[in-house]
Amino acid sequence: MYEKYNISATPTELIVDKNGKEVDWIVGYGPPADKFLERVQKSLSGVDTYLALSERYAKEPTNVEVVFKLAQKCGDRYTMEAKTKELYAKVIALDPEGKQGSYTFEYLKATVPYTQAAEFELGQMTSMGRKPDPAPLQSFIKKYPESKLVKQAYSYLGYYYGYQASKEDASKFFDAYTAKYPEDKDALGSYVQRIVRDKEPVDKGIAMAEKLKDIAGYPQNPNYQQNLAQLHILKGDAAKAEEEFGKDFIDGYVSNAVYALTGYANFWLEQNKNLESVEAMADLAAKLKPDQSYTLAQVAGIYAKLGKTDKALAIYGPEFAKKNWGDQGSLSSYASFWNKQGTNLDNALAAAKKSVELTSDYYNNYVLGQVLFKLKNYIEALKAAEKALELVKPMTVKYEGFPVQQYEKLVKDIKDAMAKEKGGEVKK
Repeated sequence: MYEKYNISATPTELIVDKNGKEVDWIVGYGPPADKFLERVQKSLSGVDTYLALSERYAKEPTNVEVVFKLAQKCGDRYTMEAKTKELYAKVIALDPEGKQGSYTFEYLKATVPYTQAAEFELGQMTSMGRKPDPAPLQSFIKKYPESKLVKQAYSYLGYYYGYQASKEDASKFFDAYTAKYPEDKDALGSYVQRIVRDKEPVDKGIAMAEKLKDIAGYPQNPNYQQNLAQLHILKGDAAKAEEEFGKDFIDGYVSNAVYALTGYANFWLEQNKNLESVEAMADLAAKLKPDQSYTLAQVAGIYAKLGKTDKALAIYGPEFAKKNWGDQGSLSSYASFWNKQGTNLDNALAAAKKSVELTSDYYNNYVLGQVLFKLKNYIEALKAAEKALELVKPMTVKYEGFPVQQYEKLVKDIKDAMAKEKGGEVKK
């Protein structure tokens, strides 16, 4: 059993046995969490570690599976590039027709013969090495046009042609890439980025960027929008660039972020888990939209559920009401919120009264009636509730099925409370 090991968010971590002897290296960025844990468990049990595979290789130097897996382990080390290439080349030499077993690339959900996998790995290493050469991957694509790895091969080549190839070679490659995968975001995106860097052909770049925008849908992708705006700048159309990547875009993007943050917070509140994270996300949402009434109400509600009423009052308390004293909608929503919380009721009452003073509609009177009812001022509550019911009735004529039950219920509840207080019944 191995006494110590270390796994952290670094490119590689070394696992050693109880004597400090090197056992295995684990790549920190790559496989999904479940696969990563599977690799850790294998390493700790001595299965498919560098040490174990090296020992097997010494005994079975022509076993294609062992040679391939050892090549992978050498590749994980980053310091054994020559050995890695030598082992992958040996796999190809041992089984040129690819008949001695298969390997599954979990992250690609692709199972291919070891030989094909070795050719792919060699091509990937060569295209992204110190002296990048796209030829091996290009040959791979021609040799295995139907392989499940072809799309990934194009993606790797996209980096080379996007940053290092000549303009002419890049154009030829990306034309082929986007022709084969016309709806693929990586293909279109890498081509658009290359056009932005080359500053031509602008119209072609705009057409692809627009297509990419449509494929991405909503919420809009900031990288795609930035490239599209840059292309419009290159064309001399600053107004169009503003339309695509200006204030409206960023306002919408922030709104979506706030929606995600409050959604996350409310979800985990229901599970009663991750509560520190819930509070942190609520804090961030309030910072992103410090002047938006709806967001502040949402965040205040989260704080209230966390039992942090002081924080709720700090962002959505008397100072908020004072700041929005001329906005009847904000004041009625504010009063309704605190009525439901059952606290800060005096200030909620002041806000509700002001909202009615500004706009005496059915909803504002209804909220006023609710707050007065909560404060047990039944006489005034009944006046407000009956006023709300009177004002809402025309809505049932204008809109069939318009809900008035809550207004009727408030009137009834107030009358019942008054009757109970007097020890009798109030005539309906």
